[in-house]
Amino acid sequence: MALFRKSVDIEGKSTDFYENYVLNPKVGDRNVGTAFSEVVKKQISEADSQFADVSVKKLSEEISVLRFELFGLAWTHKYVSGDKVVSQSNFTKQFLKQEARQDIWEGMTDYNNMEDSVTLHWLTSLGKANLGFNYGMREDLSKKNIESAQKLGIKDDDVVARVNHRLWSENAWRQKLMLEPLAHVFCERLGMNLQDLNAEAQFGVAATIKGLYNGAREFL
Repeated sequence: MALFRKSVDIEGKSTDFYENYVLNPKVGDRNVGTAFSEVVKKQISEADSQFADVSVKKLSEEISVLRFELFGLAWTHKYVSGDKVVSQSNFTKQFLKQEARQDIWEGMTDYNNMEDSVTLHWLTSLGKANLGFNYGMREDLSKKNIESAQKLGIKDDDVVARVNHRLWSENAWRQKLMLEPLAHVFCERLGMNLQDLNAEAQFGVAATIKGLYNGAREFL
């Protein structure tokens, strides 16, 4: 019975966020799916007119991809590893397949790989005294996720790889080491270079990412 409740919690919580906050956000009976993207475009474009070339539709689609990945990151920071983390990743892939939005799952890959890269860079910066312990902890958690997948009958390696890339990344996130790299990915996927924007616009992109993560974390 406990396992059943846990499964419902994962599916219910994830579905609520995906449907009501990302894919079909509403205020009352009004769908406000592009409203947030319009605000983001306006604010960043006011800082740097180059951003005005990005269409609201393209920006809205990319923000959806980013929100799915940041929700997964926030979920991992809350539950760390094991059944709840692996099950949530598997549910996300199946949910997007059911919604015919595999493009979002594929798009998340770029952000997910960057999270892994930043975390590994942070581990390296700790120096020999702390690297061994922290790297070992990350490896142990990775193995735990693989074992959980086997126990749950999940044979999709991509599902496990996604959560393993997010492991042990909370300190790198708290130290704001991820914001600029993720902002780079965000801009590249929109067809521009973050460094081509002025400092105020770059800050706006990073602030948007931070706000989306904080929203996911607060929801959890």
